[in-house]
Amino acid sequence: MLWIVGAVLLPLLAVLLLLVFFVLPGGSDSASAAILDRVTQTADNDTAKLLIDREWGDGRLLLASFEKGAESRLALGFAIERGRGWRLAAYTEERAERRDVVVGSLLVASSEGGTGQPPWSAAAGELRGTNIHRVIIRWASGETSSAFAKDNAYLVVQRGTTTPLEARYLAKDGNEIAKVPIG
Repeated sequence: MLWIVGAVLLPLLAVLLLLVFFVLPGGSDSASAAILDRVTQTADNDTAKLLIDREWGDGRLLLASFEKGAESRLALGFAIERGRGWRLAAYTEERAERRDVVVGSLLVASSEGGTGQPPWSAAAGELRGTNIHRVIIRWASGETSSAFAKDNAYLVVQRGTTTPLEARYLAKDGNEIAKVPIG
């Protein structure tokens, strides 16, 4: 009787393993590859680039830029590693003008969170010049948060879901370059 159970279960187990390892898609090798794989599906050739990769919860918040026709676009995603690689658990993209907020572009997004992903709100973008050192965001919750510019890009994240009200762009010496209402 035991050999009958084994004869039935062994082929089923083999089919399941075949599905898991060869048929079902795996994730990307890294968090950055996960978002770049997504944006290259619609981006013009060789225009996708990772701007910022930041740890968040059990995963990574990622900001990427790319060109699509005559449009510049920004993409923001949350990637998490699950068994067979990195996958995007949250993703948004938006047309971005290099002068959205006088000194650069702006993408605003939020997520209620999920497995391994605490709720977050973000303001991110590319900067037109190298003179901006830090970006401070004032949120509707009454709190402020900031981030340093990195390679002419910024990603300011606030825990929880809230709305950004204002962005301040500061030079290295702390002088304000621009103050922009967001609404």
